[in-house]
Amino acid sequence: MNPRVISVFAVILATITSSAFAQRELTDIPVPDAAEEQKTFIVADGFEVNLFAADPQIHKPIQINFDPQGRLWVAASEVYPQIAPGQVANDKILILEDADGDGVSDKTTVFADGLLIPTGVIPGDGGAYVANSTELLHLSDTDGDGKADRSRIVLSGFGTEDTHHIIHTFRWGPECLFYMNQSIYIHSHVETPYGVRRLNAGGIWQFRPETLRLEILARGWVNTWGHAFDRWGQSFVTDGAGGEGINYLVPGAAYPTAYGVADILHGLNPGSPKYCGLEIVDGRHLPDDWQGNLITHDFRGHRVCRFAVEDEGSGFTSKQQPDLISSNHVAFRPIDVKQGPDGAIYIADWYNPIIQHGEVDFRDPRRDHVHGRIWRVTAKGRPLVERPKLVDASVMELLDSLKAPESFTRQQAKRVLKERDRGEVLAALARWVDNLNPADPEFEHLRLEALWIYQAHEEVRADLLKTVLHSPEPRARAAAVRVLTHWSDRLDHPAEWLADAVHDEYPRVRLEAIRALAAIPSLRAAELALAVVDHPRDTFLDYAARQTARELKPVWLPAMQAGRFDSQGQIQRLMFAIEAGQASELIPRLVDDLQANRVAEELRPRILELLGALGQPQHLRIVLDRALLPNTPPTETAELLRAVLTAQRRRNTQPEGDLLPVAQLLSSPSPEVAALAAECLGSWKLVAAIPQLQATAAATERLDAIRKAAIVALAAMDTEATRKSLQDLAATDPAESVSGAAVASLVPTQPQMAANLSVAWLAKSKSPEQQTQVLQAFLQKQGAPDLLAAALTNQTLPEDVAKIALRSVSGSGRQEPKLVEALTNAGGIRSEAKLLTPEQMAAMVGEVRSQGDPARGEAIFRRADLSCFKCHAIGGAGGKVGPDMISIGASAQVDYLVDSLLAPNKNVKEGYQTVVVETDSGKVVSGVKVRTSDEALILRDADDQEIAVPLKSIEEER
Repeated sequence: MNPRVISVFAVILATITSSAFAQRELTDIPVPDAAEEQKTFIVADGFEVNLFAADPQIHKPIQINFDPQGRLWVAASEVYPQIAPGQVANDKILILEDADGDGVSDKTTVFADGLLIPTGVIPGDGGAYVANSTELLHLSDTDGDGKADRSRIVLSGFGTEDTHHIIHTFRWGPECLFYMNQSIYIHSHVETPYGVRRLNAGGIWQFRPETLRLEILARGWVNTWGHAFDRWGQSFVTDGAGGEGINYLVPGAAYPTAYGVADILHGLNPGSPKYCGLEIVDGRHLPDDWQGNLITHDFRGHRVCRFAVEDEGSGFTSKQQPDLISSNHVAFRPIDVKQGPDGAIYIADWYNPIIQHGEVDFRDPRRDHVHGRIWRVTAKGRPLVERPKLVDASVMELLDSLKAPESFTRQQAKRVLKERDRGEVLAALARWVDNLNPADPEFEHLRLEALWIYQAHEEVRADLLKTVLHSPEPRARAAAVRVLTHWSDRLDHPAEWLADAVHDEYPRVRLEAIRALAAIPSLRAAELALAVVDHPRDTFLDYAARQTARELKPVWLPAMQAGRFDSQGQIQRLMFAIEAGQASELIPRLVDDLQANRVAEELRPRILELLGALGQPQHLRIVLDRALLPNTPPTETAELLRAVLTAQRRRNTQPEGDLLPVAQLLSSPSPEVAALAAECLGSWKLVAAIPQLQATAAATERLDAIRKAAIVALAAMDTEATRKSLQDLAATDPAESVSGAAVASLVPTQPQMAANLSVAWLAKSKSPEQQTQVLQAFLQKQGAPDLLAAALTNQTLPEDVAKIALRSVSGSGRQEPKLVEALTNAGGIRSEAKLLTPEQMAAMVGEVRSQGDPARGEAIFRRADLSCFKCHAIGGAGGKVGPDMISIGASAQVDYLVDSLLAPNKNVKEGYQTVVVETDSGKVVSGVKVRTSDEALILRDADDQEIAVPLKSIEEER
């Protein structure tokens, strides 16, 4: 076996986080014995695991949630992933009780059965809310026998296109609002008293059961099986099919898969594996360094993971810590986690060697439909928390429970208070707040807890809200702003309440204030929101400001046009609004300010960029005239030309008047300016500039980048003279990058001519990079690959050149059989069988494990000529065209990796299939889909660059 090949496999193995087995051809199914499974656990130092409950007591737990009594509710499904014809739906909601407090469940009650894939359950409001396919149900027990006898459809119209994407992840927020998630392949149209609410992909719903008000909190993940709140009400999210780890949730924000949005936010841990479930842990039972940590699951990698988050600007940073549990047991599938009343961590183990249903058949006999476990993790040598007695406590005792260090106790106390007599609770709460001790270190947090109780009971307490909005604790101020969002329709002049918050020294307060203002459609709200640009902005704050500017555009745009908008003399606010809201209607006002010299010199370049991005021909003329001034610095000239180019390419708009003077910039001493000038002339198809472009392209003393830009411009003209110039350059120019550029430039307009020229050029080419660029040009033109294949008939190419060309075809994601055959024949490449026999595979696996050298493998992986890092990253470092390799072993054993390397198209990770688009101009673009906006399909190409393809230009997408 080739040692180099063995080393490649070894470096891939070196990136894995567990020795988990792949599902493909999995035959070693372990005996479903909980004790044997537990033996495989590697538990974090200072912790231990015990079995809380297991089959036959429970089966297939999908979600777990505790009630105020300390009982654990379990949504369980034997039917998943899809009910069989004739099968009776009999999935269940189970209640587990640990009556003696020994950490083991003593009793299991079937609260409800006859359900169809219940993906969520949470107790509350005298029963439990249950996800039952298209419906959100409320089930209750009215006769006290422990079994639900009343079922009420609370909401319906949730999508069911994919059973592991239907509504799930039920969670009560700190203010007792109800949150639930859905995933990307779901289209929900839910009728409410406030109108139909639609969410046609992944996202998180926010719901108030007593009023039936349903809204979207955020959207844009793939499979959001994790949502948790910290003690200050901030939300964090995990994605069971994403790759960005912990996500910080900004209200109303869009994340990577959102459709039709201008901007998106990303997670805090790019390159992470898929994570399922999420809990933020705290309390006296856990060590100090675990307080506020996030627990989630790499369910593919059989790991229970831990993250620590810290404040950073308006957002957070997230750093992974050592695993809480890791295992090599093929069926250990942790998918949900909750902290219990005793301070221990409870983990729902779905227990299955086969996961999901996009990778193996629904009816695969290896699927486990009957087993399941709940594991309980405790800290060694540390006392457990005394389980709180909440159900029978008085209102004052419940309020005092808000002083507990454990979020479990505080949250469950609020749930009990929510279901108590409203008048009694509110009267007691007022007295409790008045008696709080300002010297108590938790004073500010306790006032926030009180504010949340008022919000839970729909009681607007303006005095307390104002107090917390001006708390010395900035995290309390930020949380209070979010409360104001819910009360804004019942406050006098709600925007004014946020006048201080938009200038708060703590960035997260400003972020929350900006998002709160988006819900107040008034001119004052818009003026305050745009004032945030007076302060520094990080990624999250800038996103929030842009999103709010777009949402309030119907308010501020007519006011600005009428001169009624109070910007307090800050033109930056106007510029930000125009840019964020793409308000081309206001460009004339900017022009007036510019021509009247009302703009500070340092702001002029940015305004000119805006004119280029949004301006009409007369405005673009102003931009171009400034670029042509002899005293304009080259860096500014380049930016101005780039802005004019953007207008042409995105909007097919060019400056008015005579454009030929741009040709004088071809002789600029700045290579960047000269190249951009050539690009402008080509984009405008300015035939009058052909002589200057020909001279520039032929000038061997000029930099290749300038000459190549001139070549592309000449090709755009497509006249007899330009074709002759390009033919000569392709055949005779001594610079291979220039001659190759000439060949490639002819492909869009003269593909037959380019095909004929390319055969001789490829035969003598020495540069793999240039060869790839020429091949890419053919692959990007409809019909051109077949022309090149015909030109190669009976021709000969160096074998290495043919291999590089074949690699370009393979990397394009397209099937070009004629070109592949022609290149194979021209290069004299012998076809070799790529599939290994079982015996050969076994030998390969053995050699990888015994002889593989990760260090040599890494060196091979990093080789520039192999382009591994061009597409793939490890831990976020590298390309994004292919999946991050950080946890590839979490779902792939060695034989799977070998097979995938030898037959790379056989198993493609979801989300990384190549999309091939043909446009109305005959151009072919391929890449991995990033997102779709209202105007364009965004692809990431093989060079790891984002390409925007206008939707109106797409003729075919496959």
